[in-house]
Amino acid sequence: MATTKQQGVAWFVDGAYALSAWNGSVSNAKFDYLKLRQFIEQDAGERIGDAYYFNCDSDPPTIAQTNFNKFLSSAPPKGAGLRVKLYWLQSKSHEWPASAGGGPILHPVTGEQYTTKSQKGVDVGLAFNLMRSHTKRGWKKLYLVAGDGDFHEVVQHLVENEGVEVTVIGAHFSISGEIAPYVRVVEFKDIEAAIAR
Repeated sequence: MATTKQQGVAWFVDGAYALSAWNGSVSNAKFDYLKLRQFIEQDAGERIGDAYYFNCDSDPPTIAQTNFNKFLSSAPPKGAGLRVKLYWLQSKSHEWPASAGGGPILHPVTGEQYTTKSQKGVDVGLAFNLMRSHTKRGWKKLYLVAGDGDFHEVVQHLVENEGVEVTVIGAHFSISGEIAPYVRVVEFKDIEAAIAR
């Protein structure tokens, strides 16, 4: 498929990362994705072209989550203008290893088995859609709200082989050392006044 050049920048968000990095950096405030979009466009000096938000959704989704996703996907100024991609949560019931006697790990008071939930598919979906977007649009600036080392190869390729300027928005404590050398970092705490609501 041929690349069609597009004015603008790309903006990709890992929703779970954004929430965690924001809450670890800023206290008593929530951030506004529309204001973050406006900050990015001002910082980049051009409009955002492709914009995606990736996260997991509870099953069934709550009314609040549905409304939030509608805001994210609504065009500015009524929303943030992101394409919302939702993946699933996987539950895992934990058991003792055979060397410790085996069997389910139970809460000492309630007797409920210990279970955890983890997101599935978000990182792969983000990386896939990011590379697909770049291949199609050929943008040269990427604002990435994700700091996971899983994106190292993608970020390295975009910087070294495609000449893309990558800016990670997040928190220093949550940006992988594997991607840090390739990116400019903008910390949530430094832009709180511009994007908090």
